[in-house]
Formats: sequence, structure tokens, C-alpha cells
Amino acid sequence: MLHRSCVLVDSFKEHYHRVHLPRRLALQRYIKREEARLSRHKGKAVAAAAAAGVQPGEVAYKYNRWWVSNDHEFVHQFAFVEDPDVTREKRNTLPLVTKENIWKEPQQTFFLPFAPFVRVVDYAKDPDTKFLKPVNIPRWKDYMQRTKPIVPRTWY
Repeated sequence: MLHRSCVLVDSFKEHYHRVHLPRRLALQRYIKREEARLSRHKGKAVAAAAAAGVQPGEVAYKYNRWWVSNDHEFVHQFAFVEDPDVTREKRNTLPLVTKENIWKEPQQTFFLPFAPFVRVVDYAKDPDTKFLKPVNIPRWKDYMQRTKPIVPRTWY
């Protein structure tokens, strides 16, 4: 009746490596694949730049960026060359604290009425302690303040 479960049969170390060895192997495969892809892209870029007669560091200038639209207005297509590593770092790191942004509220990335409302249960059953709750526990009103998203949803 009392049989030992699988978690208890093997040691924790064995269990850990059984779970994480495939993950490690997959991560190594992914890193190798990414390096191969990046080296291939670098090779292609160097070959294309050599064919165009441009140094690999600089970007070939495009002349077909000026248009007249159907509404007969001038359109200029701006060219931005972005380093994907720099873009990823920008996305992952927080901006430095400066005199200007130190008092700013952090940008909320979610639309609040869809944030889950978690009711904090206080186990002091005295109903008078309702007003003595600490300030950092949000009330239901704090979840219901905003009716519109902060940024208009035109960009996704």
C-alpha cells in the first residue's frame, strides 16, 4: 500500500540531471546554431559589401528613398541601421536614474482592469481593522482606476 514515489526512489542529484541534461544540450545546440547563423550573415554581408564596393563597417547609401505618394505629397523614407545586440540591450536594461526621471512613475506595461484582482485576506477578524491595513496592499479600487490603456493600441 505504501509504495515509494518516483521522486523519492532516485536521489535528488540524479533527478536534477535527468531533468536538466536535455535542457543543457538543447541550449548548447541553440548557441551553436545561433553562432553559425550569425557567422553566415556576417559572411553574406561582407560579400555583398565587397560587391557594392563599400567597407563592411559602413552602410551603403540608398538613393530610392524619396517618393511622391498617391496624394501627391513628398515622402521621405528614413533609413535607420540598428545593431540587434544594442537593441536587445536597450530592451533588457533599465534607463539610468537621472535628475529628470527619478520622480517619474514606472511605466505600467499592462492595462490595469485586466490585471488580476487579488483579494488580500487579513486574518484579524475584527471588522475595525479594515482601515488599518498597510498602505502597500492594493484595494479593489486601485485595480479599477484606469479605463483606457496608456498608449493607444496602434503599434501592435
